[in-house]
This record gives sequence, C-alpha cells and structure tokens, in this order.
Amino acid sequence: MIRLLFLTGISILSVSSATAFPAVGDHVEFMAKYQNRAFVLEKSVKSHDPVNDHFGVRTLLRSGDQVLRDELFLLPRSFLYNPEKIAHVLSTCVSREGALGNERIGDKMVRVCEFYHEDSQLTTILGNVPFGQVRFQEYLGEGEFLDYHLTRFEHGI
Repeated sequence: MIRLLFLTGISILSVSSATAFPAVGDHVEFMAKYQNRAFVLEKSVKSHDPVNDHFGVRTLLRSGDQVLRDELFLLPRSFLYNPEKIAHVLSTCVSREGALGNERIGDKMVRVCEFYHEDSQLTTILGNVPFGQVRFQEYLGEGEFLDYHLTRFEHGI
C-alpha cells in the first residue's frame, strides 16, 4: 500500500485542454538530495489496457549509476491524476487550506496548489503535469525524508 501511494503521488498542476493524461509515453523525473547524494525518481506510463482501463506504470529510482528500485505497476485509471482531477484540486485549493501559486519546471510555468500537513511537517504540491505531482516527500523514518522536486516532464500520445 505504501508503494502504491508513493507511486500515485499527491501533486497537481494547472489544466490545459491540449494535454490529456494519463497516456502511454507520459514521463516525469524528480530529483531529491539526501546526505550529499542525489536521487532521481522517474515514472513513465508504459502501456494501456483499454478493455480494463489499466495503465502499466514503471517507477525507476536511482542514485548515480546505482538502480535502487525498478518496478512496474498495473494501475486503474482512477488511481492516476487527469486534467479534470487537477482542475478540481486547483479550483478548491484555497477552500481546502492550500496555497495557489506557480512553479517553473524547465521552460514551462505551471499553476500549482501547495498543501502543508502540520502533523507530519510534509509538503505536497500538485499541478497539471503527468502524475499530478510537482513536489512531494517520502518519509524515511526518524524525522528524515527525501524531498522530491519535479525537474522534467513529457506528455505521451
């Protein structure tokens, strides 16, 4: 269950009618640093089963040349963000005690909603990108966590 929550994430950007996701070829890349080490997390939609409306999503976590995790998950459409879900998050952001803003990701500016969870002291930023995540943290235990920031994204076909 933890891996599934980690994979589906909780970030969302603004919505554009020109982008439809999830779609095969959607790809995101996040960067986190921990103890002077860089971690790169990639998520990609590799396949779509239109009969059952499930998506094959690959998660690859690496640090340098070392692969730490390489997994393929089969997820129903309802587990993944789409432009409609993101539009709803953005339109209800402030009423749900979030903060609207903009984030630059590469050469693109994205409208985002930032949520801060006081008890865990973790921040999640959602926006109109594949998988919806712009920033999220993965708790490692003992008060330490990886703070992932979206560095690159591509829409599939």
